[in-house]
Amino acid sequence: MMQKRTNISDNIYLQLKEQFMTGEFEFGEKIVELELCEKLNVSRTPLREAIKKLEIEGIIERTPNGRIKIMDMNEERIEEIFDIRMALEDIIFDRLFSLDSTKNLILELENNLNLTKFYFEISNVDEIKKLFSNFNRILYKYCKLDFTIKTLKTYIFILEKFRLSPFESEIRLKEAHLEHVEIVNCIKNNELEIAKKINRIHLSKVKESIIQYFKDKNDM
Repeated sequence: MMQKRTNISDNIYLQLKEQFMTGEFEFGEKIVELELCEKLNVSRTPLREAIKKLEIEGIIERTPNGRIKIMDMNEERIEEIFDIRMALEDIIFDRLFSLDSTKNLILELENNLNLTKFYFEISNVDEIKKLFSNFNRILYKYCKLDFTIKTLKTYIFILEKFRLSPFESEIRLKEAHLEHVEIVNCIKNNELEIAKKINRIHLSKVKESIIQYFKDKNDM
């Protein structure tokens, strides 16, 4: 019985995350448990367990009066998330550049770059964005820093919600692709500090694009 309830709770947790990603829930939106139970056709116990997991990840927040809502988002939080991401990705780059061999890492990254180039040629922005996310996942996979990646994934998930929005122009997407190319070249040439610098510049540009998109959306 406990295993079944856990599975239901996990499914609800994943479903709520998916709804957050696709825009069914917006930042700051209030959540009413009874309404969610009816919508998802579930009982309150597994729903509360799922909500608790999302609270731990910071996606759901509890107000002083005990009500729950999707996390608020503002410019300061975006800045903080990127500061955390930059610091953690510095650690990841340190580990990647200490690997005995980067042959397979480079191979996977180059395959990613080639596919991205192809999708630019046919103007498939959705696939380009997916490949950008995959570029990061390749780096994370090879560093084998489980705790660092686990910590980072929560923040990446929140940022991915913005990636589904049209916050980046085609010009910026092409710039980002070139920055990925430069990072791979740095890995080939064992240029750690240059790679970290390029990555920080890359993330700073993404941050500014998100902040501008966020401001424009709030002004509408």
